[in-house]
Amino acid sequence: MSPPTTNGRVAPAPGNGSQIDFDRLRAEHHRTCVAVMDDLDLDALVVGREATIQYVSGARRFWTEGANPFNPGCVMIAGSGLVYLMSTWADGVPAEIGHDQLYGMTWNGATLAAELAAIPGLSESRRIGVDAMTPGAARLLHAVAPKADIEDASAVLTERRRIKTPDEQACIRVAATVADSALAHALAGLRPGVRGRELTGRVAERMAGLGVTTPDLEAVFSSSSPGGQAPVDELPAGALVSCHVGAIYAGYEGEVVRTWLNPGAKGLAAVPTPGQRSLAERWRALFDRLMEACRPGGNGTDLLAAYEMAGEPLPSGPVAHGVGLGMEPPLIGDGFPADAGATTGFAPGMVLFVSGQVVEPEVGTIVAGETILITEGGHELLTVHGHGPLGGGEG
Repeated sequence: MSPPTTNGRVAPAPGNGSQIDFDRLRAEHHRTCVAVMDDLDLDALVVGREATIQYVSGARRFWTEGANPFNPGCVMIAGSGLVYLMSTWADGVPAEIGHDQLYGMTWNGATLAAELAAIPGLSESRRIGVDAMTPGAARLLHAVAPKADIEDASAVLTERRRIKTPDEQACIRVAATVADSALAHALAGLRPGVRGRELTGRVAERMAGLGVTTPDLEAVFSSSSPGGQAPVDELPAGALVSCHVGAIYAGYEGEVVRTWLNPGAKGLAAVPTPGQRSLAERWRALFDRLMEACRPGGNGTDLLAAYEMAGEPLPSGPVAHGVGLGMEPPLIGDGFPADAGATTGFAPGMVLFVSGQVVEPEVGTIVAGETILITEGGHELLTVHGHGPLGGGEG
């Protein structure tokens, strides 16, 4: 198979004007997919998960959150190396995917089967790799390619995507910078009685001003102060306010979490109480241990052990997860199986989101997290927003 040509076309926005070579990024993705197909002896690759569709096709698409049923949204054929994409318009579709390589969206299974059958080489396939599957999709593919065995290619695809290329790392850096900037803009509006939704709006305002209109999730601002949430989403004076912001750039995620101290009433400076200072010191001790594990040769088990060594209980959600085209494996945390990521080794080029959380019922919760690149010598923080009064300064 030969890699696709781009005919010298400049990548569509957000590539214009950036330092990221989107032509090179797509060509590297194409070579990876070719290698996966060769290793698994596949005649075709049919993928339906949004992140995988973007990886295989390089198309700039609408981002959708949450779980969706499998749909054959992108097809790659061995031999020709051509990629076919489910799309009703060419906007955001790279130049190497011609109009004759697009097939329409439809709810009609017979119409979709006919569209797929028209893809040269798919009906004759002996082995088709998929990144997910449902009984209905399996019946559809068997109807289109009756001689084909359907193989799970998700594990191999995930492993090959684990180490990020320099262009992918640059996309994540941009997303992380946008998330940091949006968080700073939101915190500039933090005051007693402000509603969390107002701060969420400030995040959206700042992201849009930077040309990024897709968050990886809706920004969340809430109080963990004892006594419960204030009425109508208001954040009271002196409260610990948890802030979760994420941005998507060219499909790649950047995520930052902070806990901030809401200023006092009548413009009084935000000064932590002794209990809040003590809780912040516990968080720092925990996070330093977590950072020690973020190095080549470390793994998810080391992150879990950091909580135990710090004497802190594991949070109910993930301690860490992979970062790339949205949330990626590994998924590390209490209750997640080892094969979800606890035993996954860290290697240079991996990007993780790692969070630390400490709780004191009479004080509240401090949680903060960073997007982190594993490097040859350890790690690099891609999110750099400071921790404010709880971190010993306003930075």
